[in-house]
Amino acid sequence: MTRVPRSRNWKTVGIALMITGFCLLGYRWYTRRRIVSGITTVNVGESIIAIRALTGFCNELDRDFFSPLERTDPSRYVIAVSAPCQDLIAFKSGRVVGLQKYIVWSVGATNNGTPHRLPADTNRSNLANEMAEAEERFDLADIASEISKNGSKVGIISIGLIDREADAVYVAAVLSGDKGGTVKIVACVYGIAEIQHLALSITAYNEFRSSASFSDLLASVRILMHAALSDNSEN
Repeated sequence: MTRVPRSRNWKTVGIALMITGFCLLGYRWYTRRRIVSGITTVNVGESIIAIRALTGFCNELDRDFFSPLERTDPSRYVIAVSAPCQDLIAFKSGRVVGLQKYIVWSVGATNNGTPHRLPADTNRSNLANEMAEAEERFDLADIASEISKNGSKVGIISIGLIDREADAVYVAAVLSGDKGGTVKIVACVYGIAEIQHLALSITAYNEFRSSASFSDLLASVRILMHAALSDNSEN
């Protein structure tokens, strides 16, 4: 079930909806400790963004690798894909046909396919407040019944705000994705924050097993977002 956003700030609502759509479309393409690794810098239009990877994960920065995501959803400009290193190597070599657990880094895109910069007066707390107001709360208690009712249909089963902080918001979604003709239930959590005047989204996917799937994904996204906020100073 997709809930109707409450906020009247339609630009902010649009960001949330585009990332949610990207969450679904991204799964169709790429199907523990959480200490982050060293910094990798990525050129994003006129900006440089510092990103990290979870321990045991590798970041893929080759735009040819993740260009299918952008062709499927041109509203997002992908800057990196992260996955367990062994899984990523096997996927790139063709030994496996998809990734089960992975993370996509992206920012908003213009109609021309370039990174979309936020208005100059947008800061981290402003964007976080607007995004939080645009989403209903994610109700873990309803997940089982929602999956029972809608799990056989490809699309978004449920979506909502799962956590928020002063400078970032975190949204969870349950997706029903088509994986080689088989419908898979997927858990997705994405964090959004202003980084270098860009709306940075860190989106993590894994197959849904229980409500604990969201706790695991949220912890991963949160630590990567905290690092991104710390590594990239607010202008």
